[in-house]
Amino acid sequence: MKRSLILMTLLIISLLVIAPASAQTQTRTNAQAASTDQQPADGQKDIQKKIDELQKQVDILKEQGRTREKLVITDEEKAAADKAVLSAVGREYTLMSKGKFEVEYNLRYEYISSSTIISASVVEPRSNHTVRNTISIQYGLLNNLTVNTSIPYVYVYDKTGSSSAKENSDMGDTTLGLDFQPFKSSGAWPTTTFTLGITLPTGRSPYKINRDTDLPTGGGFYAVNLGVNMSKSIDPAMIFGGISTIYRLKRTDLDQYMGGLILSEVEPGLSYNAAVGIAYAISYALSMSAQFQYGYNMGTKYLFSNDYVMKSPAYSTASVIIGSGLRIRPQTTLSFSVGIGLTKDDPDFYFMFRLPFTF
Repeated sequence: MKRSLILMTLLIISLLVIAPASAQTQTRTNAQAASTDQQPADGQKDIQKKIDELQKQVDILKEQGRTREKLVITDEEKAAADKAVLSAVGREYTLMSKGKFEVEYNLRYEYISSSTIISASVVEPRSNHTVRNTISIQYGLLNNLTVNTSIPYVYVYDKTGSSSAKENSDMGDTTLGLDFQPFKSSGAWPTTTFTLGITLPTGRSPYKINRDTDLPTGGGFYAVNLGVNMSKSIDPAMIFGGISTIYRLKRTDLDQYMGGLILSEVEPGLSYNAAVGIAYAISYALSMSAQFQYGYNMGTKYLFSNDYVMKSPAYSTASVIIGSGLRIRPQTTLSFSVGIGLTKDDPDFYFMFRLPFTF
C-alpha cells in the first residue's frame, strides 16, 4: 500500500514537471514555424515594393521624355519663328513661299521741323507733316524668288510761321521689286537675299509744281535700287543688316521757274544706304528689334537755261529705329516701329504701322 502511494505521488510530480516544459517547447516550436513562414512573405512584400517604386520612376522618366519632345521645335517651326521676327523688321529680309500671295497695308507718319532766320530778332519756325498710306503686294514665284510692288497715297501738310499752311494729297512714287535668294543658309553663312527695285515717278514731282503754292508727293525721278540683305539666327536673337545703292536717272525735260531762272535739267547723285540691327523673340507672340540706318547722298547738279550750273553738297542721314512685332496668327505679324532722326536732313521722328494679309 505504501509502495503504491509512493509510485502514484512520483507519477503526479513527473506529470506536473514534464507538462509545462512540453507545452513551452511546443510553443517555441510553433513560434519558430510561424516565424519561418512569415520570413518568405515579408521578403516578397519588400521585393514587390521595390518593383513598384522602380515602375513609378520609369513612368516619371517617360513623362519627362514626352515633355522634352513637346518643347523641342522642328526645323520648320524654327524657320517660321525666325521669319515672323524678321517680317516685323521689314519685308526686305523675308521671301514668300511659292504660290503664296500677300497684301500689306503700311501707314507711316513723318514730322520735320526747322527754323528760318528772317532778321536779327525774328526766327520763323516751320513744321511739315507727311502721312503715307501704302498698299504693297508680294507674290512667290518660287520659294527663293519673290516679286513685289508698292503703291502709296501721300498727304502733306506744311506751315511756316504764321502764314497760311499749304497741303496736298496725291499718289506717291510707285515701286516694283524682285527679291532673290540664290542659296540657303548653312553653318556660319547667313541667309542672303539680293534685291532689285525700280521706282516710277507717279507722284507729284517737285520739279513740275509751283513751290510757292504747291507741295510734292514724289521724288520726280526714275530710279534703280540694288541691294543685298543678310540675317543670321544666334539663339535666342537674330542679327540682320544690309547695304544698297540707288541710281536716279537724269531729268532733261524740265521747264521750272526758280528764283528768276528756268531750271532745265537735274542730275542727281548716287545714294548709298546701310543698316544693321538685332531682333529678339520675347515669346511666341511678341518680338522686339532695334536697328541703325545710315545713308550717304552725293551732290545733285542743277542746270539752268542760261547755262548756269549749281551743285548741292553731299550729305548724310542717320536714324535709330525701335520696333516690335505682334504675331496674331502663324502667318500674320503686326509690326510697329518708331524712328528718330540723328541729322538735320532726317525727319525729327516717324512711326510706322504694318498689317499683312497672306493668302
